[in-house]
Amino acid sequence: MEFILNNIYLPLEASEDLLPSLISKMIKVDVSYIESYKIIKKAVDSRNKKRILFVYSLLVNLNRHFDHILINPNVRKNTMIEEIDLPQVKSKNKPIVVGFGPCGMFSALILARAGLKPIVIERGKKVEERIKDVNAFKEKSILNPESNFCFGEGGAGTFSDGKLITGVNDPKVRFVLNELIKHGAPEDVYYLNHPHVGSDKLIDVVKNIRKEIISLGGKVLFETKFIDFVEEDEVLKGVIIEDKNNERKTLECDDCILAIGHSARDTFINLYNHNLKMNPKAFSLGVRIEHLQEDLDKCQYGKEYKNPKLPRADYKQVVHLPNGRAVYTFCMCPGGEVVGTPTLENTLVTNGMSNYSRDMTNCNAALLVNITVDDYYINSPLDGMYLQEALEKEAFNVNEPYRAPCQKVSDFLLDQVSIFYGKVRPSYKPGTYFTKLSSILLPIVYDSLREAIPLIGKKLKIFKDPDAIITGIETRSSSPIQIPRDDELNSSIKNLYPAGEGASYSGGITTSALDGIKVALKIVEKYQG
Repeated sequence: MEFILNNIYLPLEASEDLLPSLISKMIKVDVSYIESYKIIKKAVDSRNKKRILFVYSLLVNLNRHFDHILINPNVRKNTMIEEIDLPQVKSKNKPIVVGFGPCGMFSALILARAGLKPIVIERGKKVEERIKDVNAFKEKSILNPESNFCFGEGGAGTFSDGKLITGVNDPKVRFVLNELIKHGAPEDVYYLNHPHVGSDKLIDVVKNIRKEIISLGGKVLFETKFIDFVEEDEVLKGVIIEDKNNERKTLECDDCILAIGHSARDTFINLYNHNLKMNPKAFSLGVRIEHLQEDLDKCQYGKEYKNPKLPRADYKQVVHLPNGRAVYTFCMCPGGEVVGTPTLENTLVTNGMSNYSRDMTNCNAALLVNITVDDYYINSPLDGMYLQEALEKEAFNVNEPYRAPCQKVSDFLLDQVSIFYGKVRPSYKPGTYFTKLSSILLPIVYDSLREAIPLIGKKLKIFKDPDAIITGIETRSSSPIQIPRDDELNSSIKNLYPAGEGASYSGGITTSALDGIKVALKIVEKYQG
């Protein structure tokens, strides 16, 4: 008898060896009937700082059936998909995957395992070469527009912490986690409530996934850009690509997955000019906010804040303002740093990341305000993208190339230029400069942030810290464009499949991987039988 058992609590000081007895007590079955159990979720309940608890969900196997267990409110059926059995299929032309971020990687992996030998088109470099360009930006303010924090093997997720948090209830989440672990991710990503691989470990993970795809007959063309598609009567016939020497050629194909991410603006323009149907959508704009990680640990854990059993503390906050805006935190990075993620020269945009250990001095998070289509739409579904770009240009200071504008929170609230840092020093490299962020942000964004920060401070006291640092700007938390698809997952061009975050079908590493799997399985199904 197999089932999932929720809400098993253990005190901070207790051993996990006690779990069998707690299972026995909760389901009212002698411990001798427990054949096996596996931790599938482990979270911290720190609401009572005097008695911090771990709370578990377990996959339990009993050696016989008990009817009474099924009516226990803490018991649910196991619907997790740990593995995906794939048929071996063939197609006339190899499928093409554009983009090698989480969506493209997992779609290519599925296609390769099904025998379809995909060709992956990635505009950036291999991850082991890409990291050199990332470091050159941080240390020398040298931006490579084709190899940076956004473009290259592994996508933007490689250098933004590798967070695997997702709210979707897709049974294939466990398959994604298993694959990451098989390819080198820490085993605790399988069960931690807020799992993350860490940017330092993701480098090997994405490299290993690439190696498997190639070993199965797939191909990855790095430093190669998708330029356009070829169609006949709105049916895909091929794609036009361009290598690093600016040489173009056409690849015939019957299927192409567009896993282009949310930052490939030139690609969106090319697709739009070819009349691919697109829609504008809501997105968010804001800043990064930094605090001392130790202060957050104290705030969340009380006197136990140095207990080695506890992970670095994090948070998730949202307030709804009278003006109708929501202000919320996103992509929270414990023990991490703020990084620059521009993809165009003379622009500035930020994100956050952590390594696996999360042992840096500061924590940071995006602090965002929702932007509606009515806020920006003029006459094109690309108008949101153009707004992002305009703000990123405004944030760039020609006298401080690729340094980020910042303020202390106290000065941000008073709309005055900061003069000195307090106890929180900005982590952003190549560096920062003081300015009024109100001169860069949209007025509705600035006004909403200034109203929201004190309100969040009533719930999470570190937001009251006048020395916290706000760094601008964050524009790319999600795509401002949606590429619609039909029931067979086609775009307005048959067999051209938009997928992942750039097309607005996901919002992070895990959901992007899941959407890539979904599209790849649809292609495999097409060639089956």
